[in-house]
Amino acid sequence: MTTDEQVAGAVGAWAPELAESFNAMEYLGSETAIQWLTESDWSAEFDLLVQDSGYPSATELWQRVLRDSVRLPAPALLLILEHMRRKPADTGSSMQAAGLGFSRTLGNVASRAAEALHESAKSSFANDELDVAIARFRVALAEFRFAIESQVLSDATRKLATGKYATAVAMIGRWVNVSRDALSRALTYSQESMTLGNVQPETFIYRLELLIQQFDLTMDPEVLRDALVLQSQNRHVSGSEVAEAEVRYRLAQLAAPGSRESKRYLASARRLLERCNPRNSVEEVRRKVLHILVAEAASGALPTSLRSVAIPKGILAEMARQPSTELWRTVRMVIAKLDELRLHRSSIPAAVLCARFLRQMIDGPSDLLEQDDISLYVTITRRLAQKATWNRHVQWEAGAAALSAAKHTGNFDLALHAQATFNSLATQYPTWPLPRIGLARVQDYLAQTSEGATSTEADTWRTAADLALRSTIYARSRLGGRSAVFAVADARGFLSETFVFKKTTKSNAEHEAAMLNALRHEVAKLEGANRFEVPRSLAIVEVSSTDDRQWVHVSQRAAGRLISDLATGEAEGALDSIVELLAIFHRIAGDPPAGKSAWQPLKANLKMWSRTLFEPTKADEFVDSLRRAFPGELRLVRKRDGHAANWLLDPAGRIVAVDFESTDFIPVGYDVAQLIEDNGILQASPAGWQRRLALMSRYLKGLGEALSDSAISSAYGWFAVTRALRLGTEREAGKHLRRHARELCGMLIECGGESTASIARELLHGLSRTEHTDPTESAPTHDHRRLSKAMAYQLRHQGPSNNVPIDEAGFAAIEDLARALNADISELLAVAEHPGEPRYGIRDGRIRALYGHSIPVTIDVEIDVGAPQHLYHGSNWPALDAIVRDGLTPMQRRMVHLTNTIEEATAVGGRKGAPLVFSIEQSRDEEPVADGIWVAAMVPRQRLSIVNPFIDEAGAVR
Repeated sequence: MTTDEQVAGAVGAWAPELAESFNAMEYLGSETAIQWLTESDWSAEFDLLVQDSGYPSATELWQRVLRDSVRLPAPALLLILEHMRRKPADTGSSMQAAGLGFSRTLGNVASRAAEALHESAKSSFANDELDVAIARFRVALAEFRFAIESQVLSDATRKLATGKYATAVAMIGRWVNVSRDALSRALTYSQESMTLGNVQPETFIYRLELLIQQFDLTMDPEVLRDALVLQSQNRHVSGSEVAEAEVRYRLAQLAAPGSRESKRYLASARRLLERCNPRNSVEEVRRKVLHILVAEAASGALPTSLRSVAIPKGILAEMARQPSTELWRTVRMVIAKLDELRLHRSSIPAAVLCARFLRQMIDGPSDLLEQDDISLYVTITRRLAQKATWNRHVQWEAGAAALSAAKHTGNFDLALHAQATFNSLATQYPTWPLPRIGLARVQDYLAQTSEGATSTEADTWRTAADLALRSTIYARSRLGGRSAVFAVADARGFLSETFVFKKTTKSNAEHEAAMLNALRHEVAKLEGANRFEVPRSLAIVEVSSTDDRQWVHVSQRAAGRLISDLATGEAEGALDSIVELLAIFHRIAGDPPAGKSAWQPLKANLKMWSRTLFEPTKADEFVDSLRRAFPGELRLVRKRDGHAANWLLDPAGRIVAVDFESTDFIPVGYDVAQLIEDNGILQASPAGWQRRLALMSRYLKGLGEALSDSAISSAYGWFAVTRALRLGTEREAGKHLRRHARELCGMLIECGGESTASIARELLHGLSRTEHTDPTESAPTHDHRRLSKAMAYQLRHQGPSNNVPIDEAGFAAIEDLARALNADISELLAVAEHPGEPRYGIRDGRIRALYGHSIPVTIDVEIDVGAPQHLYHGSNWPALDAIVRDGLTPMQRRMVHLTNTIEEATAVGGRKGAPLVFSIEQSRDEEPVADGIWVAAMVPRQRLSIVNPFIDEAGAVR
């Protein structure tokens, strides 16, 4: 195997997700990037690793690592790990023959792969591969956590793994936001590493940085004081001056401006920075930037908020959110100091950071931009490209910088330089889409000028689209839930833009382009326009296709994290801005045609969902009750598909809307309910109900729509009950969302209007499968969880031995169960029908557990939600070797229990130790028995693969 094309194709055919990951980490895509495979003494063995049958080679290579202390490169270790996960049965047999235990080997291979990724990420930072470094650190975090939680590592290995996990979070956190959970875990692991004997100065210094990042998230001043205490306890450790200065600078910002306390903290921060002897060029850059910020704050000229002082993440975010003449002046001072380092010390980190700040300036308001900003950006990116001729992303950015400058200055020569750069890259990397994208953008620009009139830009966009759609290194994105959307990251994809290729029809593509252009125009007129980011429509081109989607809409948008992937609190915090942007869209998206009915398109879905839940006659009656309560008086607005997977939060905290293809119309406010309920962002409670109504009011105000409080309540109640119906019958919805559907019904019964409450009560009855329809009639009289466990134990295992007869369908008389447990029947009903309890069914005065039996019963399927695309089983590491040997067996139960989400499988596995998640190759052997629960008699070992549930550990950016 001698070319990157062959390697990419081989890995893509065997493991598409791994191919995409390898590309993001720059292990594929160029000859130099795959020297680990093509030029190693072990190229033959590596060649076998990228094949489905390469697990014997994986075993042999790991034996060499252990026997000869060989240090394999990160890609090779990741390929060994992939074999162990994808084919644990085959790889396990191979390792058993070699005298290796599977579980212990899996944990140690993951740890060794993470260490190798960690080292190559640090090298990438030093070589101006910022996005590549972040990608490598992210994967390292996932593998470190997988290995650490396995509990199979020795103390010496665990000490390194926990320490390096913390270091990686600290380094990523300088540039992009990491999740609260990852940051909290990093602090825990950092402390553990130190307890295990890690006394390296870097461990202490990075812990200080983690505390600073925790303050930036929480704004809790106690965190900063904890950092000062930690520093005072470690005064003997040198090299912490920059981190300590950051702590004192933030404390100064917390104090009253110009106060004695503020001046004292600023003065001490300045002294620390002046006596600091930077350990490396990265620290020297941070020292320079912080020194300017301290001086500006002391003079009262700093226009930034507390969080914006994070270097460089916070400053870049502030530039995107709050561009101003004052901020640009400060940033130019920073750039001037950094450029001195670049010129006099050839500092690559200084040049990289200069380029980041300058790019943000060029992407910002044109009235703040100066000619020197543009020329310096071109100069720096060109010099970086000259220093790193092997780095295709740096070359690409140099071309992009020249094109940006041409557009701002009208310099035709710069456009031709960009064209030459992209042409060279397209020749060198013929299957890489980005150079073709660059060429298409140049030709679009030249076509608008008299000097460069051309008609070839459509052909270039078509070539770019064909490459993107056929690429083995860019996988389909799930943005908007559309399987044919390809997201292609640009040279700095983690920090800036992504190109999106959506395969669709011509009319839908034209419609979406029109919607994007109209929304961009409207947002640009707003006073708070910088709170939102709207994708740019770039091109619509025809491609070859086997279906009616013969056109590709190409757009460009900011990178970011899906709202659906955020933690609940963070997602909730974004709702106000989202509903405001949603109102803007509905305001300009056009009116429906005369006579348009919103009921007909909704009816089709409502009937489909209802027939999943009820028998046909009952389903039709339920849909009729929805029709009678339908808020038909509401005006219609363009359908947005407002669910949380259609919104991003970019690194600057701006809301990014994606997917504007829909041409249908819905009642005003329906998208708001879809946004909130489809991912359960708000708790279903009286307080949550008031928050929903407040968001509806905010949305309607932005839309200019006046509705009474009762009308808002009635409308939202109807929308919410239909989303509950959808969640309760959706085959891909996990237990959490099914529970949310039932809790939503309970909230509507308590807080909604009379008509809505009646429908919600009927729906809850169907979703809960109980005869007792009002969850508020009786409440548990003692500990709910304790009684539920006792009920489950009797109904699943010991009932017949305790005078609780159980029939073939699993049912027992409620009176018998109440007598055995010395409980009231009302107490049992209150537990069984609780919205959070999907484990019981009641029929004709009898009760049963829906799954988990060790006694012989046959559970009939009551809610036919269909088979999800994937099923998972949560177990734990001590059981791994037995499962790899024997497959999944019921053990003390009658059936193996599966779920349809990785999160729930992880939770189940974590109940008895370190969690482990298996993915199940689908067959017809699994049957649903309750919300999010499927059962099978057993799962053969050949159908199992192992999932790393922590793959998005630091928060995925798309």
